[in-house]
Amino acid sequence: MTEAIEAHRARLAAGEVYNGLWVMSSSQELAKIGSAAGFDYVSIDLQHGLSRPTDVLRLTDAIRASGSALVTARVAANRFTEIGALADAGVEAIIVPLVSTAAEAAAAAAALDYPSRGGDRSWGPTSELISGVVQDTRAERPLLFVMIENKEGLENLDAICAVDGVDGVYVGPADLAFAVGALPGQPDEAHAEAVRRIREAADAAGKIPGIHCGNGTEARVRRKQGYRFITSAGDIGAAGRAFREDLATARGNGDPSRGIAY
Repeated sequence: MTEAIEAHRARLAAGEVYNGLWVMSSSQELAKIGSAAGFDYVSIDLQHGLSRPTDVLRLTDAIRASGSALVTARVAANRFTEIGALADAGVEAIIVPLVSTAAEAAAAAAALDYPSRGGDRSWGPTSELISGVVQDTRAERPLLFVMIENKEGLENLDAICAVDGVDGVYVGPADLAFAVGALPGQPDEAHAEAVRRIREAADAAGKIPGIHCGNGTEARVRRKQGYRFITSAGDIGAAGRAFREDLATARGNGDPSRGIAY
């Protein structure tokens, strides 16, 4: 893990834009296809997705099997044990939802640092037991993204961004819409302003600005707005769109120019 995460850390520090795939299913095949497609990161959703902690190891193996994507996961909640378990499993970037205060951000960061580095992380031998190779992981630390997606998080935005150990912020646009009195997916000035504020605060603090998007068109807009860690597709949504397009084409209602896929 260490070599891979340091390479990704260097690329992100240099200002590269990462486009990611969001995996809501527990399908190893879709995770593997996403990695092979060339996404910069592939994220397993343990909060709203269909995967469970028991799926993490086989999904991370699938992601690594066909590419060099940053192995990422969103934890279900900001809980010490769950964050540590993902780190023990070799996840290279962890997204923590609903972070409302600097103290909550600091707690998430502490869960990823061993006491020798000022944190609270407990060593778990998951990877070592599976591989049979004991490694010195004292300096090993996944990237940490905290989600800004509620009213309190917006109010404490600058303080959250200033927390040591937080590598980036990640916007949840739907919950953020509710937080500012808007509806998800509907144009709204207050929502647009909040999205802008979060990106500016992240940049000012030297953090990576990330955001969730449902498709490449939306992701391109966010890239132009300065976001650099952008979920650009989801496995279930993309599969559903492809199925509907092919079915429409087969029935004579779609675009025949899509051609033969295999």
